[in-house]
Amino acid sequence: MNIQNSLLQAKINNGIKLLKNENLIEASKIFNELKKDKKTKIIGLFFIGIINTKNKEYQKAKRYFKEVLNLDPKHQDGNLNLGLVHFEEKNYEIANFYFDQVIKINKNHIMANYHKGLSYFFVRKIDKAINYFQNCIQIDKNFIYSYLNLGHIYLRLKKFSNASENFNKVLEIDPNNYGSKFNLAWCFFATSELSKGFKYYEFRKEKTKPKEKTINVINKFNSKEWNGENINNKKILIISEQGIGDNIQFFRYLYSIKDNYNAEIIFYTDKNLLYLFKDTPFKIVHDLKYVDKIDYHQHLLSLPGIFYNKNKKIKECINYIKENKINNDKWKNKLNKFKKPIIAINWQGDKNFLSDDTRSINLLKFKDILKLNKYNFVSLQKNFGSEQIKLYNFTNLIADLSSEIDLNGNTFEDTISILNNIDALITPDTALAHLGGTLGVKTYLLLSFNHDWRWYLDDKFKYFYPNIKVIEQYKANDWESVFKKLEKLLQIK
Repeated sequence: MNIQNSLLQAKINNGIKLLKNENLIEASKIFNELKKDKKTKIIGLFFIGIINTKNKEYQKAKRYFKEVLNLDPKHQDGNLNLGLVHFEEKNYEIANFYFDQVIKINKNHIMANYHKGLSYFFVRKIDKAINYFQNCIQIDKNFIYSYLNLGHIYLRLKKFSNASENFNKVLEIDPNNYGSKFNLAWCFFATSELSKGFKYYEFRKEKTKPKEKTINVINKFNSKEWNGENINNKKILIISEQGIGDNIQFFRYLYSIKDNYNAEIIFYTDKNLLYLFKDTPFKIVHDLKYVDKIDYHQHLLSLPGIFYNKNKKIKECINYIKENKINNDKWKNKLNKFKKPIIAINWQGDKNFLSDDTRSINLLKFKDILKLNKYNFVSLQKNFGSEQIKLYNFTNLIADLSSEIDLNGNTFEDTISILNNIDALITPDTALAHLGGTLGVKTYLLLSFNHDWRWYLDDKFKYFYPNIKVIEQYKANDWESVFKKLEKLLQIK
């Protein structure tokens, strides 16, 4: 290698080093110089594309990668990264074109095969996704990401033994992969292996970073994590976690502590949820300034496992939400204008929830139900989704209450009173299912094919809510069969 080539290689190495250290400005200067030299033009263009990708300037990145491919159509990394940019933009068909170019050059290119698998997974072409993830395993039997995604796919397909097999393979490669341990909990719950399910459900704590409330407790108190030991004459603080529905559902376990121990019990939750729990025999706080000392703490969703290990039982449903007579009477008078049995509905959860696309239902799916003349329908939908009533011209079929309910910062204050004055509730897997279940309202729960673990138990054993009728999809994305069954049930009623 001559001196000039040595200097160019040193400059390339320095640019790559700066790039690895996230010093993108200085790296850009070097690669912009390199692209002016005929010998290093492709290298310069390629790494400027990489820098633009890191900056999420995808249009610029694509332009530079295309320049690379104009000079060298078989540039493997140029094709791969142009595919990855389109993948980030969710242009999966175009992305796969470039991944195919890489695979033509090198059929064993693991990242091209893997991202083709992901592309097919995201557009729900599951068989093709499985084939490409399996290709990756043929290329490298320790490629952990393929096992992870195969586990998720089989979980969605309710092939729980296949899912377990892949998650266990992940753990052979990486024994500390807490995500796989947590997903095994889902498999065990679905197959009614509750002891194992609750054991692995605890790995949710390691799977994610500690939430603010947990950090606050650890920083303020020198308390022990409670795992079922005797706490007579002690103070225990239970930390709320996950969604509103989870808190409504598992708050019942504070009564398990009360029934078994002479302990002071404190529930630490969000301010907007105080209303739900205010009339219970526990101290409810949203700020630790109201707590001077505790001996023990535990997360709310750890309590079911602790008590199941003791007595092999699931805690029965308790309606701990006290009636607000004034508010109930107000809504009773408002609802008196309806002369037929009243059914409340909602259809859309929080769009920011990771799996909302599988649990929420487009209001248009309700069209045949809404035409049943024997009922009046009222909407409990707030924020997300309520605009669909006007969009589908359902204003004459549904009474939209969204502008009247829960306006004072107390979660479900009016919704509770409405539910206390109606005949039935129809809902997908949102917090309203747990609210209706806790209040004892006749509830029709509409579930996707791949629903949450707790509903496997409730559909089979009625562990959580005896008043809920679970109606689940026979196959993925098949809401039609769900609504046909619901319509039949409503016509019989």
